Amino acid sequence: METNNKQKAIIDIGSNSIRLVVFSYSKEEGLIEHYNIKTVARLSMHIDVNGDLTKEGIRILIESLLKFKKILNDITVTDVFAAATAAIRHANNRETIIIEAEKQTGISITIISAEQEANYGYLAVIHSTNLPTAVTIDMGGGSTEITYFENKKIKYWHSFPFGAVSLKKKFITNSLITTEEKENLIAYVKGQFQSLEWLHNLQVPVVAIGGSARNLAQVDQQRKNYPLYGIHQYELSASDLQELSDEFSQTSLEGLKKIDGLSSDRADIIVPALETFRVFMDEVQGTIFIYSKKGLREGVILAQLIEETPIDFNVNEVTSNAMRHLLGKFHVDEEKSLHLYEIFSSIYLTFTQWGYITPLQDINILRYAFQLSHVGKEIDVDAYSQLTFHLITNLTIDGISNRDRLKIALLASYKNKDMFKQYIGPYQHIISNEENKQLRDIGALIRFTKGIDILGRSHIKNVSIQKSENKIDFTFLVVGNYLLEKNQAEKLKKHLEKIVHIEVKLKFVDMEELSDD
Repeated sequence: METNNKQKAIIDIGSNSIRLVVFSYSKEEGLIEHYNIKTVARLSMHIDVNGDLTKEGIRILIESLLKFKKILNDITVTDVFAAATAAIRHANNRETIIIEAEKQTGISITIISAEQEANYGYLAVIHSTNLPTAVTIDMGGGSTEITYFENKKIKYWHSFPFGAVSLKKKFITNSLITTEEKENLIAYVKGQFQSLEWLHNLQVPVVAIGGSARNLAQVDQQRKNYPLYGIHQYELSASDLQELSDEFSQTSLEGLKKIDGLSSDRADIIVPALETFRVFMDEVQGTIFIYSKKGLREGVILAQLIEETPIDFNVNEVTSNAMRHLLGKFHVDEEKSLHLYEIFSSIYLTFTQWGYITPLQDINILRYAFQLSHVGKEIDVDAYSQLTFHLITNLTIDGISNRDRLKIALLASYKNKDMFKQYIGPYQHIISNEENKQLRDIGALIRFTKGIDILGRSHIKNVSIQKSENKIDFTFLVVGNYLLEKNQAEKLKKHLEKIVHIEVKLKFVDMEELSDD
């Protein structure tokens, strides 16, 4: 497969839904999802007593594939990979299903083994998060795959023969789960998990994949009035899951359908999914429950891309790769985005040593914020600050938590104190007062350094800083014509003075004149 902006379709034939997703990949912009279309099929509900997918189930599958084929023809995508998971994998008549589907649709279906399904989920997680060690749980409609990896290398995997749809079918008679049904369901999944010795008491993050996990994350965001956009890498605690369990178990099916963030077509299976996640967290003693938007489909694509261009997919460079792709989307040269970063770092380190700025624990945040500083200029110069803040708070950055992404947005969009105050307003419950001042001061320093880089050239080579009782002297060593930088620096030095609260004096010295002396 060509990887230079060529679109490729994945048809994910699951037990609960069938989904068509169209991707493209380029080294500059990364993996881009162009289309994502779902149809609710509930194939696992159409398995008869003999273990066969019924005629009705086959009809639903073929109708879905025909609909997707029309879409693919319309958008002229011919590279199609159809992957079938548990419902068809477990069906006794799977060979008949595949033959009939290809005969009527022309689409060849590949049955993904349980091990492959688990591995694809693991692959997606390690390439979209910075977690070195974790356990994953991918709960579909008819099966649940788990993996455990250490230092991003898979150590164990397992597939359980149950999913959200099959658990509902097995344990829940009516629309509202009874206390007895809930106890029986919990006892069953607990027994399944306890059968794996390696799973007990891992005390690592739990990364959840799939539609049920996505819905739980969305509901939690809604009930907390979570102001940040983006659900990939969203975190819930064990107590969050317990609170959702208490609420859902007492809510009717019609009530569940009205809950913000919960898809109406998933309302009847969310309780067995939630209880499974809750029991799983307890069994592994999970430190946090993290939703991963990246799963089977991304794993399938990644497996192919890694084989072709492995150098592009270093699992230890998830965020740096994500940053390169984000800059590429806005046509910002990665090398130029770091121009004067060493000057900024020198001032930052001096200010932290002198106690003017509280240092950030994660130094990488500084680099990412500097790279994305005023990226909104690529859209509109006049509204660059507002656009920068909006873009970063509304874009997922793999390997960056939502909270750290907010910090990057506040730093990169800094224009002045008033606008910073306006931006941080809705997030005061996420950012402490101490962090507020810290980010404001660092943002002001980025604003100064980026601001003097008016032409994006390399005339400023070094800086030295001296402090006396009444002022701070900055001496910039430059080459060539530096008048533009000097004039801009004088305009922007007020940002430094608001950090240090004393006078700042700026001096520009030509390095060639020094050598002549």
